[in-house]
Amino acid sequence: MNTLRVIPLGGGPGAVTNNMYLYEYGHEALIVDCGIGFPEDKASDNIIIPDISYLKSKSLKIHGLLLTHGHDDHHAALPHILPQLGYVPLYGSRLTAGFAQDRLADFDLNQTVKVLAENDQLRLGPFIIDPIHVTHSVPDTFHYVIKTPVGAIYHGSDFKFDLTPLDNWPPNFKKIVSLSQKGILCLLSDCLRSERPGFTPSEITLSQALEREIVHCPGRLIFTTMSSQIHRIQQAIDIAIAHNRQICFIGRSMEKNTLTAQRLGFLKFSRKQVINPKRLKAFPDRKLCLIVAGSQGQETSSLTRYASGYHKLLKLKPTDKVVYSTDIIPGNEQAVYQVIDDLAQAGVQVAYQDTDDDLHVSGHASAGELQLLLHLVSPRYLYPIGGAFRHMRQYFRLAEELGYRQEQIIAPQTGQVVEFAGSGHFRLAETLKLEPILINQNELKK
Repeated sequence: MNTLRVIPLGGGPGAVTNNMYLYEYGHEALIVDCGIGFPEDKASDNIIIPDISYLKSKSLKIHGLLLTHGHDDHHAALPHILPQLGYVPLYGSRLTAGFAQDRLADFDLNQTVKVLAENDQLRLGPFIIDPIHVTHSVPDTFHYVIKTPVGAIYHGSDFKFDLTPLDNWPPNFKKIVSLSQKGILCLLSDCLRSERPGFTPSEITLSQALEREIVHCPGRLIFTTMSSQIHRIQQAIDIAIAHNRQICFIGRSMEKNTLTAQRLGFLKFSRKQVINPKRLKAFPDRKLCLIVAGSQGQETSSLTRYASGYHKLLKLKPTDKVVYSTDIIPGNEQAVYQVIDDLAQAGVQVAYQDTDDDLHVSGHASAGELQLLLHLVSPRYLYPIGGAFRHMRQYFRLAEELGYRQEQIIAPQTGQVVEFAGSGHFRLAETLKLEPILINQNELKK
């Protein structure tokens, strides 16, 4: 009988970004996610994409590629990988599909991303897929239960259990339990915040802090966060409008993502409340809230160019206030703090995580939520993903607290294949030699 092979082609054990998982059964396969990573040299235009040399060396029928959510480290490698795979069918939730479709269009690729509703069941070769709605820092996030001839896998990528989400669409606990009662062979679970006790705070808890920053801003409020943080952006919009400020989106990724999210109904505002950046001078500074891309110190971003005095439309003013509502991605510290230093040198007030620790909440589950998912799913085996090795090790401790034994814990090395036999037992198989593939992120872009 064939075995089920679970292979991390990108991301995987010890890694947070560049996510891409292959499920291989005989000569048939299914892929989950196709994301980018970031090199240490942040000044370059390079990104890291998954190494698919293993796929190229095999004669596999790839039935489809599932996307879990709309973050770049889970979908943004599609334009670079798809042409090499022969344009396999793509699937994702409405917002995830929208963001992925935009990314493909940037590279003049017109393949359609098929939209999955949560109540859909997808049959792709030997794989039967059930999506489950969960909450994360980007709306419309899915987990997947993947039924195979060997057993069911719960693919639980990035998530948290937000019980009071801004869109009133909490995680579908009922479906998690319903599908899990039929038996889950292995749970692949996010583990990034396994070191943090308790539950991650709800996104809605930020409202008071954002209100404080707007109330005490004498001039333009310049708000920056990830351009996919749609709920965070919605809160900034709502509070700004309540204080009679016009909204202005600045930066290509921010403009594009907010437009897509509004078109699909995930972001709500009137076009009358949004002004073109070219009209900034027509409004008093105290009547403006600018939502600007560049929270991670990207060299060519709008915020970085504003801070260094090189933005064509957005000039530094001492009455400006810049509010960072985001964590700094590990490795980006130097770039972000350089932007903050430039702003401070120009006399601009800046609020960020070191001055105000209530301006951001994580989109990842803390220890309590990770244990709750384990309890709900009750898998035979568990396999932590999406974290460094220290996060994986702490996740193992959390599992042991719930009674899981050492032999139920899967701890592969980077690139190592996990095989599940028809008997339901697993073994750690060969380790693939995966190399980081550096490419220019503008390569092939139209």
